[in-house]
Amino acid sequence: MEMIKAQDLSYEYIRVTELEQGTKEEKILALNHVNLEIEKGSFVAVLGHNGSGKSTFAKHINALVRPTDGVLWVNGYDTKHEELIWEIRQSAGMVFQNPDNQLVATVVEEDIAFGPENMGVAPTEIRKRVDEALKAVGMYEYKEHTPSKLSGGQKQRIAIAGVLAMKPKCIVFDEPTAMLDPMGRKDVMDTILRLNREEGMTIVLITHYMDEAVLADKVFVIDDGNMVLEGTPKEVFAQVEKLKSYGLDVPQVTETAYELKKLGISIAEDILTVEEMVGAICQLKSTI
Repeated sequence: MEMIKAQDLSYEYIRVTELEQGTKEEKILALNHVNLEIEKGSFVAVLGHNGSGKSTFAKHINALVRPTDGVLWVNGYDTKHEELIWEIRQSAGMVFQNPDNQLVATVVEEDIAFGPENMGVAPTEIRKRVDEALKAVGMYEYKEHTPSKLSGGQKQRIAIAGVLAMKPKCIVFDEPTAMLDPMGRKDVMDTILRLNREEGMTIVLITHYMDEAVLADKVFVIDDGNMVLEGTPKEVFAQVEKLKSYGLDVPQVTETAYELKKLGISIAEDILTVEEMVGAICQLKSTI
């Protein structure tokens, strides 16, 4: 069963540009008749260059914006209906790229409790949820710390815990590692994978890091508001030329395999990891 389903989803907005002779208004089609399905319990990555529409799509899942045309269902709820916003946002939480924008309290555990308190959850249940959420992201021992003194990766994990405490069925991550160093990125991605694989949570990851997308069950590529590619990471990243035409990179080892193939070396084009590359090279050596 799908957690998210888009049917001819379109979104249009007015862009206002200041000119010497006045202002200029133009209609921008950010999403153009997008169709997709995201199964419950799956981990999908959404890729696209800056301004492609991927973050606009993410905001639709949390009903931060509503379709101009078409339909988007989240856990069976039609996001066009304003009266369903509460149910939609309880179904799908959202984590943004800057964790400082989601931290509201001066103590970690109070920050995690903020969402459930606003939902009217009983105090004993809030205590339970706070502890469970902090343990799920590996930050329980920091529950009495001040968020502002934590590292970027730790702050992002606290932001994730704040969403988890509201018990969503799905979490949308809008470039959550964009502002982090490599260690912080690894901490956050480990947390995302654990939530998906151990907790069975539906994950939608908006990212421009190809090595993060490799970890997903399925990859969607948006270009200028159009859904142009979808498939497993191996199916999508094997299409090197097409991805480059959309202004995207591929994992380094995939790029290496692609260049070797161009040189006439018989090697698989869908290599995604260093381990796969080592295996492929060992096979090549054994045939020489």
